[in-house]
Amino acid sequence: MKVLFPDVDWHAVVEALQQAQSIHLIAHVNPDADTLGSQLALYHALNTMGKSVFMHNVDATPRICQYLSGIENIQNGLQVNEEADVVVAVDAGSLARLGMDKVYFEDKKLINIDHHASNKHYGDINLVDARYCATGAMIYDLLPHLNIALDADIAAAIYAAILTDTASFRLSSVTADVHRMVADLIDAGADVGMASQSIYQSHKKERFDLLGLALKNLALSHHGQAAWMHVDYATYEQTQMTAEDSEGFIDYVRSIDGVNIAVFLREESPYEWKISLRGKAPCHVGELASSLGGGGHQYAAGCTMHGSYSEVYEKLQQYVSHALKQ
Repeated sequence: MKVLFPDVDWHAVVEALQQAQSIHLIAHVNPDADTLGSQLALYHALNTMGKSVFMHNVDATPRICQYLSGIENIQNGLQVNEEADVVVAVDAGSLARLGMDKVYFEDKKLINIDHHASNKHYGDINLVDARYCATGAMIYDLLPHLNIALDADIAAAIYAAILTDTASFRLSSVTADVHRMVADLIDAGADVGMASQSIYQSHKKERFDLLGLALKNLALSHHGQAAWMHVDYATYEQTQMTAEDSEGFIDYVRSIDGVNIAVFLREESPYEWKISLRGKAPCHVGELASSLGGGGHQYAAGCTMHGSYSEVYEKLQQYVSHALKQ
């Protein structure tokens, strides 16, 4: 097992985990497969070390990740019922992204492990490195420092993280070393077929009703350089779907020839819009998202905005115009 980045100093993280009496692993709100895969992989590793460890997230686990071993052990809600002296946040760019009242973290050592360049370095220990294709890949590199070997459960969790955060290995973050890591995961027992079926081939029929309505909203601007799609709250209610069911819709928008910035707006509650942004070189949507209070990567980012659709759209148009001119 060869680490991706041997120059990363994991000493502070390892020391804190080894000295911890009880460890709380937490994922970000509206968890995706990278944050959950990272959480689960570390959970299995720490259990192997004999640590007292539990997982508690604010929001529920999405359907596509239910196949992963240990997922049933994740607790949900604002109230944490177990005690911990160390909290490990994975794949969360800011303290607010964890969804907990900041008071909860005051008497605990907080370890922040993340691959987003926009990370706010909010932890007592911060291991943030944007070179990694996924936070799951960071857990892969951490394992040898903990003297933990890959097993099937750890490998499956990390594979789910890598598969989804690289858009099925289609992004520029995928290097030869990433493929070598994936080979290690498969050798250790990651079931590629199970991952593909659970993540990409287990959708409800109603998702496609929702997609059809979203596609009717597809529009281009800026002479075809920007593409837009949105789903409002009423449409989610009409189709009895949730924001989880529109995951991946932005890939349709991004795939249009000539589009350099893709925007997907979803109204998760009245007048509250979650904005997903995807860019193609040289358009850095990470900077765009940061200027709106969000964050992410150069070519994949997001933020939250409030108002009517027309208000949010008009404001976003200005930021997209600026990003396209840079």
